[in-house]
Amino acid sequence: MGKLGVLGGTSLLKSDMFSALKPKTVNTPHGDAIVYTDPSGSRPIIFVQRHQGVGADGKTQYRPPHLVNFRANLAAMVQEGVDTIVAVCCVGSLSEDIPIGTVVIPDDFFYLFGPSVSYYDDARAHIVPGFDDKLRGKLIEALTEESILGFRNGGAVYVQTVGPRFETKAEVRFLSTLGDIIGMTGATEATIAKELEVPYAILAMVDNMANGLAGSDLTKEQFHANVAKNLGVVERCVATVLEKLTPKHM
Repeated sequence: MGKLGVLGGTSLLKSDMFSALKPKTVNTPHGDAIVYTDPSGSRPIIFVQRHQGVGADGKTQYRPPHLVNFRANLAAMVQEGVDTIVAVCCVGSLSEDIPIGTVVIPDDFFYLFGPSVSYYDDARAHIVPGFDDKLRGKLIEALTEESILGFRNGGAVYVQTVGPRFETKAEVRFLSTLGDIIGMTGATEATIAKELEVPYAILAMVDNMANGLAGSDLTKEQFHANVAKNLGVVERCVATVLEKLTPKHM
């Protein structure tokens, strides 16, 4: 029976819901990855901090978006028995109709301007990309039943840029014609998950307005402050999703 995989950021790793999990280095065909598991075996959950990698010296290190080893992260999850992945992503908003603090379950993505990342180097890479509709439905149902503050039940197009820098105002004006929210990792993860035939969906928290929107310039300090401010809502969302999905994995 499979496990639920959660892909998230550093802030979630420090959360009470994951603090009891223990790290484990998993060797994959695409390099080593660190997964966090319940040592007691009572919780069928695997957590991966997407920006955490293993350096040449064997120590953990932070990897910015353009250096994330997506293939190793997802390969490790599959090797550890994951059969469903919920990705928690902090995103920027490309629309003033989607303010900071909004929770979104995107239904499509746009990613044409960055390097192609595929798990396979043969015909198996010819997939039709996208998020898993059945899993999206479960997330929407869970957040709706829990009346999560700021949840926007209407889908959205996730635009991925390469990173690690934020976008210029000119880029934002153009990208806002293509989608609703913007991030640096979700589309690549979704593509690899589809190649591996693992259902994948994103739970996105809007932590900033894209550069130039709402009449202000984006700053790194403002971004980090909003991430911290919204963490409580993110934790409640994840707890709700875990309660909804993990019984089916037990």
